[in-house]
Amino acid sequence: MRLAFHGGGKGKTSAALGIVLRAAGHGLRVLYAGVMKTPYYQQEEVGEYKAMRRLGIHTLYLTDIGNPKLLFEYALEAADSYDVVVLDEVLYAVRQGFLKPADLVKIRGVGAHLVATGNYWEPQLAELFDLVTRLEAEKHYYERGVVAVRGLDW
Repeated sequence: MRLAFHGGGKGKTSAALGIVLRAAGHGLRVLYAGVMKTPYYQQEEVGEYKAMRRLGIHTLYLTDIGNPKLLFEYALEAADSYDVVVLDEVLYAVRQGFLKPADLVKIRGVGAHLVATGNYWEPQLAELFDLVTRLEAEKHYYERGVVAVRGLDW
């Protein structure tokens, strides 16, 4: 299955991490690739990185590869060794011009379950996925000036 979580609301990465946790609980081999992310926020390791490391989940971040396109390609090449591959913020990498929408067609060749997240979307991308969920905020504490909450956002 190929799943996409997109939109401007909070919860895309959280949804993907829920799948990571569930898959790991079933003993599946998981690769998490933070295509546009580092494992640090405010000079501290983010909670999901710490948890995935404790669970033995293979993680790759932008800081490991140095380039979103190379990280994307590496993750796709490695995908056959995993049951679940998460490409977190891969859609944001398209929005920022590191990848082209046409690059995403390569996910069709992945045999593992694949999860893609990010805040970029074009309706024609839906044909690449078996499940598409759009997350939009109705209300967010960011609007009150709260930047990020430890344990909830990082």
